Amino acid sequence: MRVLLVRPRPDPETIGLQHVMLVEPMELEVLAATLGPDDAVEIRDMVLERERLEHFLARFEPDVLGVTGYITNVPAMIDYCRRAKAWNPSVATAVGGVHCEVCPHDLDDPAVDYRVVRNPVAAFPALLRHLTGDGERPDGVFGPGEAVDRDALPAFDWTYPLPRRELSRRYRHRYFYIFHDKVALLKTAFGCPYTCTFCFCREITGHAYQRRPLTEVMRDLTRIDEREIYIVDDDFLVNRHQVEEFLDALRSHGVDKHFLVYGRADFIARNPDLMQRLRKAGLRTVIVGFESFDDEELAGFDKGIDAATNREAMAVLNRLKIDCYATVILSPDWGDREFKALDRTVKKLGIRFVNLQPLTPLPGTGMEVPDDQLVIPRDDFARWDLAHVTIRPTRMSVEAYYGKIIESYTRALYRPGPLLGYLRYPPHMLRKMISGNAKVYRQYQRKKREAGSN
Repeated sequence: MRVLLVRPRPDPETIGLQHVMLVEPMELEVLAATLGPDDAVEIRDMVLERERLEHFLARFEPDVLGVTGYITNVPAMIDYCRRAKAWNPSVATAVGGVHCEVCPHDLDDPAVDYRVVRNPVAAFPALLRHLTGDGERPDGVFGPGEAVDRDALPAFDWTYPLPRRELSRRYRHRYFYIFHDKVALLKTAFGCPYTCTFCFCREITGHAYQRRPLTEVMRDLTRIDEREIYIVDDDFLVNRHQVEEFLDALRSHGVDKHFLVYGRADFIARNPDLMQRLRKAGLRTVIVGFESFDDEELAGFDKGIDAATNREAMAVLNRLKIDCYATVILSPDWGDREFKALDRTVKKLGIRFVNLQPLTPLPGTGMEVPDDQLVIPRDDFARWDLAHVTIRPTRMSVEAYYGKIIESYTRALYRPGPLLGYLRYPPHMLRKMISGNAKVYRQYQRKKREAGSN
């Protein structure tokens, strides 16, 4: 079998976080690792490629096209399958990824032969065998028009082969995350043990949380050439004992890397000594979903964290000189007073990197918002990017709301303190961030103008 695995290019309507962060398509590298020795496989990252898909179809002549992506990539994934069928109707097309696993009906299209909804690591090679006449179509894989009964899906298979990172070698020097240059990804666990109302991470794994064996994690880590490692667990800072085991393993294997991780504020606030050990072992940045600095809002998110804990976590990170990429959710009920309070808090706590996310009722989270309260139709997938305003603001126009987002970003990122701090990063990364932020800024300005004309 000849298998072409593709990550789609973002839609121009999607507010482009790829301008400030772009990481390897590890999901495709893992799928490639499941194929047999007689299979030929190629990965193409269309975010970085200049040629059209047809160029790679003609050059590689695949028997199977596999495409993966998020909610914003739904139209592109279907379009790629249609273009593959137009090039050669005999090409088998398969789609997957987190949105397909949670909302497979969105990818139901005659050009999509197979939707991989459960256990892609096990299902994909079984699907290839099925295509050669060796065995039945695997459970958890659905054809066009077939309804998906989530209660009848097979149990989760936690098998996870070592990614075939050599297949993305042509791109690896271009992957980065904010100021982390040439970043590689590492996964140490699946799912999340928490129940935040705005997140569908738990839906992907059936509300289960599972660690990879530490020996397997270290085997994976020690094979990575890059020094900058982004641990992409939904939450790496879950359990003190687990983190201590990881630190011990780093020491015993002589690992010298820099790490970027996701972590909860309550873990950071409760474990300053462990955060210091992590800092000495190479931790450089923690992405923290603060979500809010208001206790009432936090209770509504079911975070199990209060505003005082968020403030203490930020104080710990500042003392230890660990960068914090902070995420804050913007409520549609905010007015001028709430945005000003956010600006004061960001300045007071010394937050230098912030991601402002308008509250977005992603499908699969259980958040119920009537359609008449939505600014963006549910099937306008490219704009469901956690950056567009999707719920109509209650106290100002959509145009004014976008203006407040722009103002808050400007005040957070371009204060004298953060600006001076940026100078410690390599000049080429500083230039990349300035350029990327400018592109995102222009997109937001365009969204504001569009909202004003409607």
